[in-house]
Amino acid sequence: MFGLPELPSGNPTDPNQLLNPIDIINAMLDLRIQMSELEQQIQSLQPAFFVACVSLNTDKIALERAIITRRLTPGQWTYSPDIGEQENLLKQLKRQFQQSHEPTSGRDVTWIVKLLLTTA
Repeated sequence: MFGLPELPSGNPTDPNQLLNPIDIINAMLDLRIQMSELEQQIQSLQPAFFVACVSLNTDKIALERAIITRRLTPGQWTYSPDIGEQENLLKQLKRQFQQSHEPTSGRDVTWIVKLLLTTA
């Protein structure tokens, strides 16, 4: 696995004990790469996992480390054209409102990590 720099013990907010910003950023990138590799492994195992769960023929699988339950995805309906029209009008009104008003909450500063590595 990737080696991460050791965080100093004591008060983590003390500026004298913080790591070099580049070291912190590189540690975050290493973790994001590990997460991407794990996500790929999960995706490749997922079909076999679903088959294994179905083969047990139960809605709940209780194991020592987890409880796995079956859940249905949301259903889809075919609405009449009138309801579809009303939905589209509501979406348009919402967009107009958003363009002319500032949000009342939800504007937090965040940093986005985009990995530039491609894995085979």
